[in-house]
Amino acid sequence: MATCSSGSTFRIQSSNGAEITANSNTINTCTATNILDRLHREFTEKYAPKSGVVPVGKTAISETHQNNPTFYLRKQPKFTSFFGENDDGQEINRFNSMLTAEPPKTEDDLQFRTTIHGIMNGTYNDKVNTDNYKTPPTPQSNLQNPDSFKGIYGLVNLNNVLETQIDTIIKNMAGSESTAQATSDIANKYAKRRGIQTTLETIADRENEIYREKFLNLILMIVGIFIIGTQLVKKYYSFGGGNTGSGSDGGGFFGNLFTGFGLGASSGIFSRFGGLGLGRSGRSRITGIFSNNPYSLSTR
Repeated sequence: MATCSSGSTFRIQSSNGAEITANSNTINTCTATNILDRLHREFTEKYAPKSGVVPVGKTAISETHQNNPTFYLRKQPKFTSFFGENDDGQEINRFNSMLTAEPPKTEDDLQFRTTIHGIMNGTYNDKVNTDNYKTPPTPQSNLQNPDSFKGIYGLVNLNNVLETQIDTIIKNMAGSESTAQATSDIANKYAKRRGIQTTLETIADRENEIYREKFLNLILMIVGIFIIGTQLVKKYYSFGGGNTGSGSDGGGFFGNLFTGFGLGASSGIFSRFGGLGLGRSGRSRITGIFSNNPYSLSTR
């Protein structure tokens, strides 16, 4: 495939399939697009059996297709030229078949080395050995030789070349490297500010979450204290009955609660501990201290 020149046409996805005519500024874009189209076909094309009617959209399999990764990666018709495969009209995924064989094929097998070399380098070579079957080709620094971009190595190399050219274009924006650098600095500052904003938002969300957790814990603690207090009153301070209203059982929950604290006639905490003069136990030991006080006015 020759490189593009001014007047060559190409298609890119963003143009909705419409042809674009290359000029001096888009020659490399045209060439790169054609290389990518070819690589896509070599990685995905579906072949038809060597004999018979070739369906629309397929290509009859041939020896030249052994250069393409799709020959090894996709389910394709068997081909006698590839290590004497039995041409029985069936299809085979060559790479998967090698890995699932018993025992699986490894780099000790020439068929395996040839397959890996074809996928990585995009060329058929049934003479490679264990030392060179994974050796990449010499990388290209430009797009002057489009046919050298083959296989996975070619795809990686093309990406590297395009990155270099894009970087060169950015640096030469507006005819001044300083302008491009200033633009890059502004972008970096924006990214940092955006990062700071995201960090602050994260901190604020976490603080709100912590406050909500503390408030919930406080509510749970209050409820726990109330429940525990209620159980203690039931156990130790005449907390009988199970009603929550008023009735003959002493007022139920609230009645027993107040009675348990000595506000009733004969029960409560104060009557249990000698009384403090709030019930009929007014003659308790504690109140007796004051009624028999030798320093009271009645005994002077």
